[in-house]
Amino acid sequence: MPNEALHPASTFRQILHVDMDAFYVSVEELENPSLRGKAVIVGGDPDRRGVVAAASYEARKFGVHSAQPLHTARRLCPHAIFLQGHYEKYREYSRAIYAILGEMTPLVEMVSVDEAYLDMTGCERLHGPLLAAADSLVRKIKQRTGLNCSVGASTSCLVSKIASDQAKPHGLLYVVPGSEAQFLAPLPVRRMPGIGRVTEPRLRALGIETIGDLQRLNPEELKSHFGRFGEWLYLRARGKDLNERIEANGPQSISHETTFETDTCDREELERTLSYLAQRVGRRLREHQIFARTVGLKLRYADFQTFTRDISLREPTNVDSVIYEHVRHLFHCTFNPQWKVRLLGVRVSKLETTAFQTSLLDAAQTAKISQLLKAADQVRKRYGFDALQMARSLDPKKN
Repeated sequence: MPNEALHPASTFRQILHVDMDAFYVSVEELENPSLRGKAVIVGGDPDRRGVVAAASYEARKFGVHSAQPLHTARRLCPHAIFLQGHYEKYREYSRAIYAILGEMTPLVEMVSVDEAYLDMTGCERLHGPLLAAADSLVRKIKQRTGLNCSVGASTSCLVSKIASDQAKPHGLLYVVPGSEAQFLAPLPVRRMPGIGRVTEPRLRALGIETIGDLQRLNPEELKSHFGRFGEWLYLRARGKDLNERIEANGPQSISHETTFETDTCDREELERTLSYLAQRVGRRLREHQIFARTVGLKLRYADFQTFTRDISLREPTNVDSVIYEHVRHLFHCTFNPQWKVRLLGVRVSKLETTAFQTSLLDAAQTAKISQLLKAADQVRKRYGFDALQMARSLDPKKN
């Protein structure tokens, strides 16, 4: 491997992408060592409606993967152990990992509970060259949490993410500055984030199978086929980030979604579900001590048509009821009662550290709401999230 000393640290960005290996399954194995070495699937009962949240590498050998229907996973891997999952526990581990990452650099962006970008530019005096820092981080996470991770190191978020995926499981891959295009060239185009089921067939129709094939086309050719997206493809094929920067201080969005056991068009059930999801999102906002300025809805019908809608708030919030009222409005504007719904999701973004503004609520009312929510969160932490719910999320037939 070329010596890092040949590349002055001040010349290049230094980006790490950290991805925990089979995170949910690995946490379950820590709690129950008898699961190690077995095909384990987190997601719930395969006899009920749902999707795979995570699968051990032993299960993946049989074709099981995340977001796959549970009944399909059981067909592919009938001997697998199916677990409901303990998501509060996963978040506890995620917070511990975030604390470790924060010791490396203040510029940490958690893009999910088990994945993060670190901008290590300028940190050489503290942690040494990028490769040494990455190796130290892998060992530190293992020592403190017992969990394995894979890390990609390069000059861009894009290349580091692909490198960490190439390094799995429990590996470290460093892409030397200047060799980004060479590293990407032999990979299939689908390995590039942003190229999915729609774009890949269009590229193949042009004879483009690998990222190297894409690199051989000039911007004009790509623009003639893909418009402005062609410029994006040209730059990304060479490992360039497009005005991407790593933000510090926690997640950039928070979301929760659920797949119904049976497709439904029951408006009351759908609104109860939205209330429940809004409460889960609100709690996570308060855990991070942040507020959302945008609320979003995800709605998927039985035929897999999926709609997403967003609304901007005049004041940032982390109040469950405020999130619910806005997502309920989006739902009413989107829902077709003649179509059955398969999945609902609630998402918040444009996250800030600013609190409520008195133009919306006076100081006394704000303090009262904050105390109530704090008390509710403490009860849920001790007895489980479902121990305390807003009335609108409860089914009167079951209570």
